[in-house]
Amino acid sequence: MKQLLPGLIWQILWIFSWLPGFVFRFLASAVNYIVLDIFGYRKGVVHSNLKKSFPELSSDERQEIAEKFYKHFSELFLEIILLTRFNSKKAKRRLRFSDPEVLAGPLSRKQNIIIVGGHFGNWEYNVPMMIASGYRVLAVYKPQSSEFANQLMKKIRQRPGVTLVPMKDSFRIISSEINNKNSPFALLLVADQTPARVDIRFRTRFLNQDTAFFTGVEKISKIFSMPVYFVEQLKHGFADYEASLTLIHDGVSTTQKGDVTKKFVDILEKSIRKTPYLWLWSHRRWKYQPVELPLKP
Repeated sequence: MKQLLPGLIWQILWIFSWLPGFVFRFLASAVNYIVLDIFGYRKGVVHSNLKKSFPELSSDERQEIAEKFYKHFSELFLEIILLTRFNSKKAKRRLRFSDPEVLAGPLSRKQNIIIVGGHFGNWEYNVPMMIASGYRVLAVYKPQSSEFANQLMKKIRQRPGVTLVPMKDSFRIISSEINNKNSPFALLLVADQTPARVDIRFRTRFLNQDTAFFTGVEKISKIFSMPVYFVEQLKHGFADYEASLTLIHDGVSTTQKGDVTKKFVDILEKSIRKTPYLWLWSHRRWKYQPVELPLKP
């Protein structure tokens, strides 16, 4: 029964996804009221993160960002439901690149690439956008502690052209894809999570705070000579996103250790400062103090 339940819930979500748009917008308002006004979901975390990140703003300005964030956060749940029936045609209409020509060159050269972003906008929508561009997708994910949640999210994310890659297996699967000379792929990563203490190999200032970052994107790019593109989203409305790509590293130029990671961090922070409510402020991103962040070799 435990193995069947994720599939059953997926079927229910698929049926639910056919509701008209105005119903989703009403439900998003209801979810926002429940999450913010009734339960106050992680309000302390959100306001603490905003205060430390934007000390130059007034309390009213930070409160405005928080309210917009909760509205967006409430819509995320319902937007993910729509993924159960997104195909390439629908993705091109609701999820689009402002600069699709950026991918035309590497795709014509059959070049494997890395697409990296943060928990910004609706990061789950980067998958159908890349599929619509013509690339196969290797979507790196961190398995959930709950097996039920893990199986459900895999069911929602899985679609033709997508291979789900557990984080710990990334290098092995990438190497296999390249050695087997398979069709070109885009490796998708969300790279602003907090590393475990034992994995901290890079620290920098990010949103006014000492912050540790994973360095996997940089390592993969250099080992496999893969260009790295940063994906930034602009939200026009419910389940309506436009994305742009910025080249971070061409995959072959010589760089100093940490340069690619630092460039990613700088571009991500610029995106957050431009549209702050689209970042995941409820995440306990700074759960370690600087003294707890010794760099590993």
